[in-house]
Amino acid sequence: MLRSLLRVRWLTAALVVAFVAVSGTTPANAVPHPPPTGGVHTTGYYGLTTHYTGSITNTRGWSITWKLPSLSNHSTAWGAVGQWYYGFEAGIYHGPGSWSVYYLGDKDGTTENNPLCDASMWWGEGGTCGGVMTNLPAGQELTFTYEWCDANHTANVNGAKFCLYVDLKDGVGKRFLAATARVTSPPRTVEMYAHDMEDFSDSGPAYTLPDVSCSQPTVMKAQSVKSTSGIWSTLTGSKWTFDDVTPNYKFQNINTSANPATWQSCSG
Repeated sequence: MLRSLLRVRWLTAALVVAFVAVSGTTPANAVPHPPPTGGVHTTGYYGLTTHYTGSITNTRGWSITWKLPSLSNHSTAWGAVGQWYYGFEAGIYHGPGSWSVYYLGDKDGTTENNPLCDASMWWGEGGTCGGVMTNLPAGQELTFTYEWCDANHTANVNGAKFCLYVDLKDGVGKRFLAATARVTSPPRTVEMYAHDMEDFSDSGPAYTLPDVSCSQPTVMKAQSVKSTSGIWSTLTGSKWTFDDVTPNYKFQNINTSANPATWQSCSG
């Protein structure tokens, strides 16, 4: 059954509102391309997504590891690889010539967040990151980790915030990216989604579709979730759906029996 993944966004200087329909659920956030001056109505597209089929409310954290693909049109392509947890999105954003870490969906202000990430310049609730978190090469591995936490950014299964970290696999370990209120008004949507590739091709010819190599594809290498008692466990493929609604990209080498599960994707 064809599932619509087209998301309509209304961009202003301080607010991004996004809608998508996948398997009857409605993801709350979706990273847009840089907003043109003045804000306009634009569209974006998830061709490949996966979502968690377990009880999201019984999780207290989520970790996912990506390996960046090689793009034949690296100098011109726009796109994003990433995930969102309770509407708090993060991942790796591709603008012409560069992959950069990004986050989106901070609902209580960004002043406490990583100063390398410029929230004001882009989306108000998040932005792309500089320094060691930009100009990332094909083949780079990154792990994004969400944890329920307290105001001091200490992990707490009853904490009032979500804390977000990234590990660049450079020996430093987890770098703090951002923290946001877990309870907001309106309430956050309860969701765990990943997107192997978001593209902005339907926003116009300036936003070139990424051409992902099938010999050096996007790779989801591992995932784990944290229980209400604070225990981490790896995830098998039986906990995930695979939604492919575009001829532009395809999943390949899905290993649902592995623990943790792995999969790849590329241009199709």
